[in-house]
Amino acid sequence: MKNVLIAFSLFVIMMAGIFLSVNIINVKCSKLQDLNCTLESYIIKEKYQDAYELSLTYIAEWKKTSKLLTIYTHHEDLDNIDSEILKLTQYIKIKDKSEGLATVHVMKYLVDHIMSHEKVSISNIF
Repeated sequence: MKNVLIAFSLFVIMMAGIFLSVNIINVKCSKLQDLNCTLESYIIKEKYQDAYELSLTYIAEWKKTSKLLTIYTHHEDLDNIDSEILKLTQYIKIKDKSEGLATVHVMKYLVDHIMSHEKVSISNIF
């Protein structure tokens, strides 16, 4: 009986940890998506100074978030976002609207991709 109680307790703790970590990932990724949308609107309105400052904020936020995400996600996804952020800052600096918007769109897709892979669903379990 004692073994069953210990096993059940570990199972409950593990499930709570999984749901807590998924919730934290979703909160962090939602914040990044909000920054992506703001960056996109700044680039569309050609507010390049604001966009550049926000891209630096994005880099700082990404450095904090990526430390947590390395536990749960593929390195490829994180590396792709790293390179896209660095490209974005340069596109904003030279005021390249089309490349900047394309890069923000890729960043939105990559963050959404991370969120979809971390959802608790049947397809992600099997």
